[in-house]
Amino acid sequence: MILRELQEGRNLGANIADEIDRHQKTVTKRLNQLEDYGLVENIGRGVYELTARGAATYELIDERDREDFEDLVDERAEDLTVEGQRIVDAAEN
Repeated sequence: MILRELQEGRNLGANIADEIDRHQKTVTKRLNQLEDYGLVENIGRGVYELTARGAATYELIDERDREDFEDLVDERAEDLTVEGQRIVDAAEN
């Protein structure tokens, strides 16, 4: 749910908690875990954004049971960049 919210662009942890109807402390803990995995980045003052790896993970989430899921994500992330509020797909150019 958090990755989906950040797919829309940068956001505060508190706003994400409101949007997904979860306690702010729970969302902050999960955001920290997602940051440890390299899926989101805290860009300052509690504002988070997806990384290319996070965007790829969100896009491929239905494939998560595949043994090569991590490789799929890493491969897809190579084509993605995050530019402010936009996720740019080099494969589309």
